[in-house]
Amino acid sequence: MVKVVVLGSGAAGLAAALAARAAGAEVTLVEATSTIGGTTALSSGAVWVPGNHVGGSTVDSIEQARLYLGSLSAGDTAPALLESYLVKAPQVARRLEDTTTLRWQPLPYPDCHRERPGGMGSGVRSLEPLPLTVPASVSALMRPSSPWRPPLTVTEMTSGAATPELVAERLRTGTLVGGQAMVGALLSAVLDAGVEVRISTRVTDWSPDGVVIDGERHRARVVLATGGFERNSALLKTFLRAPVRGLIGAPGSRGDGLRLAMAAGAALGAMSEAWWCPSLRVPGDEIDGEPVYRMLFAERARPGVIMVDQRGRRFTNEAQNYNDVGRAMHAFSAEDFRFDADPSWMVFDAAVRERHPIGSVRPGDPEPEWLLRADTTAELAKLMGVHPVTFVDAVDRFNRNAEAGSDPDFGRGRGEYDRAGGEPTLRPLSEPPYFAVMVHAGLGGTKGGPRTDEHGRVVHVDGSVIPGLYAAGNAAASPFGLAYPGTGTTLGQALTFGDSAGQAAATD
Repeated sequence: MVKVVVLGSGAAGLAAALAARAAGAEVTLVEATSTIGGTTALSSGAVWVPGNHVGGSTVDSIEQARLYLGSLSAGDTAPALLESYLVKAPQVARRLEDTTTLRWQPLPYPDCHRERPGGMGSGVRSLEPLPLTVPASVSALMRPSSPWRPPLTVTEMTSGAATPELVAERLRTGTLVGGQAMVGALLSAVLDAGVEVRISTRVTDWSPDGVVIDGERHRARVVLATGGFERNSALLKTFLRAPVRGLIGAPGSRGDGLRLAMAAGAALGAMSEAWWCPSLRVPGDEIDGEPVYRMLFAERARPGVIMVDQRGRRFTNEAQNYNDVGRAMHAFSAEDFRFDADPSWMVFDAAVRERHPIGSVRPGDPEPEWLLRADTTAELAKLMGVHPVTFVDAVDRFNRNAEAGSDPDFGRGRGEYDRAGGEPTLRPLSEPPYFAVMVHAGLGGTKGGPRTDEHGRVVHVDGSVIPGLYAAGNAAASPFGLAYPGTGTTLGQALTFGDSAGQAAATD
């Protein structure tokens, strides 16, 4: 019987283990940390699947999706893998519903660039898991959700269906949502299928003869699904083009898969790219003893909110997708030899403060030191350390344009994605006092790693396939280049290419 060892237990690793086992292999799933799920367990669980059977089967097509991805083709893309994704992603999404307890529902978000050729509107290509419960023996193995993430689906949070009573009931029953639901469903299926699962086991050596696990070499085919390299400062400095402070993913992403692939002579791709995002640091937030940041998702798109750089200027459309806001924070000033928007500031007025939580601070709570407050925008500028005249002018200009219902500077509110939060995104900052929090350029995971073919086989620098070595998820080179096509692209590719890699490892 073919033996397959899968390294990593996020969406890519769990999908690979399931596929390899279904294809008849003897499978061992190895996780370096003490819990199963990786960054997937901390996420919303959303997937971007063109032509899916849930929301997109009647209006979408491979041709439309191909046209859309072609309009976003920039950077280190892989056309053959993108074509494979368009075919396989809907098949994997359907198969997981057929063979596990994972169930999908349409996500009320359009493609991130809906207006591009082939783009689709809300509820078509992006999906999220429905809530579910799993046996206590399964949940005990899983990485817990971030303590500040409520047990609510994205749909519930954006539609107004979220209530304290629903949260309390979910907590009482142990109901899982989002990435927790995805991990719970897949892990249950992995265990039921007879896959051996090992935790707190780090693999740092690979050869054509297999891997060394706990001092013993296992002759097996190996799937690298260890996540990215964002928790390895040396690799970050070597490959990424900008400083990174705002890490929001699990601490296990230390580049183990990348190092194993490099030692095997793998060709690399997309090494300067990541799933970028703006992020907030709340003192005391930690995972496994390491600091973790919170992604700013809906907060920056709310009416009465803007972002400014270190000069006090707006620099981007705050309501666009998080990846493009994060990328905009990398603008470099040769004059000052700095990244002007890293860190930047998220600025808002009293109406926002009274209605919405900001990080760990709820409406009515006293302001901590990291939440600045001033009676005027000029006073707030001094607290932020930005040029008062520049900042006051930026707020006044935004206010005048917002009052008129437009943003001629950055086009905020024009795109369908900008308006997906359920309320108009343009409103003047007109109700004092005014507030600001520091925003850091962050990422949810790196995009670079060994290049693979459409079956997940790792490709050597000479163009050949490295026998017995496969990769998927953030441990492999993403085929999407600079683009973030839609909410859930990261996990969509993880499940799809994890499935391909597991099947190939079992059948090659």
